[in-house]
Amino acid sequence: MKSIISAAYWAFFSALLFAGSFAEAAVKVNPPPRFFPVYDYQNDWLVYNSQYKNYVPFSQGINEGTQYVSLYIDLLKNRRYTLLVRAENQSYLFIEGALQNKLEVNTWQELSIDSLYRIYKKEELLVTLYGNPGILDKTVLLCHEKKSSDEALSTTTRSNFINIRPIASSPFGNFAGIALILILIINAWVFNLNPLSFIRLINPIEFFNSDPRDQLAKINKPYSNTTIFFVITSAMLMAFIAVYLSTNKLNLFAVSTILSDKSTTLQILGDFLILSIIFFVLTYTKYICMVLAGNMLNLDKHVDIIFIKIVQSSYLFYSLLFLVVFALSFNHVNWLADGKSYILLPFSIFYLARFVALYVVTKPSGSLINLYLFSYLCVIEIIPLIVSMKFAL
Repeated sequence: MKSIISAAYWAFFSALLFAGSFAEAAVKVNPPPRFFPVYDYQNDWLVYNSQYKNYVPFSQGINEGTQYVSLYIDLLKNRRYTLLVRAENQSYLFIEGALQNKLEVNTWQELSIDSLYRIYKKEELLVTLYGNPGILDKTVLLCHEKKSSDEALSTTTRSNFINIRPIASSPFGNFAGIALILILIINAWVFNLNPLSFIRLINPIEFFNSDPRDQLAKINKPYSNTTIFFVITSAMLMAFIAVYLSTNKLNLFAVSTILSDKSTTLQILGDFLILSIIFFVLTYTKYICMVLAGNMLNLDKHVDIIFIKIVQSSYLFYSLLFLVVFALSFNHVNWLADGKSYILLPFSIFYLARFVALYVVTKPSGSLINLYLFSYLCVIEIIPLIVSMKFAL
């Protein structure tokens, strides 16, 4: 009995060694020397199942013939790491279903997790490899880039020192600082020129003041120094917003066709001054059209009042918008990528609200004159707004 057990044991052991000699061991692929492997995605491959309409784990016995396999990469948890992709046969790399590039055979493709997170704005990303059937020739590793010995030594020896580095600056950031200084200088000049009028013009409550005995239009005519400087400031605020949108590849009213390529601070500043002049001229062109329309509708007494309130409201709205954009640009908040389709919404809301407010505030007595005033405001506010929205983008 003992001999039978011993013979069976040796027969099983020999068969195991014989089978092992023909078994094909998985070849471990190492990343480049400057990377330290953190995680191997070899057991995380997924394939799309049309029955469940979702991705399911890859199965050797069932999915061996499939030419595309996928992975879900957690971008939020793996910040500061690098994704390395390698294929031993001709393959193609897809990210979120879009073709990125053709992978070179036996060459590592490096993908920064931080860059992917900034571009796609997602916590999880779908990476797909299309090529040879199966997963044996495909490798995806999550790696951490090693520091050189010099950098490590420098970090160790200087750990007790404060490492002060200058803040990285951009041409638009330098321009934004210059624009802020120019706008503050003009506002200070206007305040010293006429403090009472300046305080009343920047007060939102004064916009709703409809007392005919105490109106800003009686003190500040459209061609007075205070009003002209307020129009200049409003034009500069509008120009700043237009330059910001153009710098971020949002070409409203095709303004980029008259601007430079914005590679330096001086070029951006030149574009800003050109747009400021254009907006200033357009504002007083609008005033001339208001005078002509007001004379035809017998509303010439209300033209100055409406123009001052238009200048006042534009100044307040674009000042607020300027402060928001200035803060976002200096904190490097990329909000235009997600809000590009809604960029015209705040402008539309402002101009429609101003149309209603102007009608309520400057509403005269008499039904016939009310009809004239409504028609007048439509000509100077609503019709330009509709045309502008149509040709804005």
